[in-house]
Amino acid sequence: MRRFAGAAAKAAAFFFLITAAAANAFQMRMTRQPPNISPKLRQELSDRVSDEMQEYFAREERKKEDKQPYVDLQTRCEYLPNWGRNGQVVVSVKLGGVEYDPTKSGSSMGGATGRLKYLVFTYRLEHGKWVEIAKPRWESQYLGRHAASELTEHTHRADEIKAAEEAAAKRKAEALEAEKKKAALNQASKSNFGSDEGPVAYGPGSSPSKPSAQPQSK
Repeated sequence: MRRFAGAAAKAAAFFFLITAAAANAFQMRMTRQPPNISPKLRQELSDRVSDEMQEYFAREERKKEDKQPYVDLQTRCEYLPNWGRNGQVVVSVKLGGVEYDPTKSGSSMGGATGRLKYLVFTYRLEHGKWVEIAKPRWESQYLGRHAASELTEHTHRADEIKAAEEAAAKRKAEALEAEKKKAALNQASKSNFGSDEGPVAYGPGSSPSKPSAQPQSK
């Protein structure tokens, strides 16, 4: 009996370990693997976020105009799906950018403060619809003074590249316009003289030949 009881205890312990390991593996899969969102739901969420972002873009633009520190928000978002309570799908949507001080020199954007800021939206999928479950919040990451100088310099180089591209585009447009005017003048010249040879140049003392006068009969 003791041998049987010992074997039963070992079997029970082994079963418990196997069950616990399976449960842990399942929990890890639930934690690590994000929920799968259909393309239709993803597009609906993207449209929803795009509409809400406009208010914040306008707000940061007003800060820039008022000479206050502002964030150069980028339109590209990061989507972070996860599992919420009761197996509901929860998605955090982050967009961010570099913070600038428009009162500082260095670039067309002003001077970078060395701080990155992120705006986070949070939605939950309820009955096939996206519901915002928290007010958008700001997150901040300070990179330091050296990073601020590098970001400002990077923006300055981007300004120079943009200016060079605009100057090249202007020269190209002017050259095309000059070609159009030249072609129009050539066409007008052909129409006036009825020939591809253009007007005839006469030398000094010469003149176009005139038809000889017919003698009058008496």
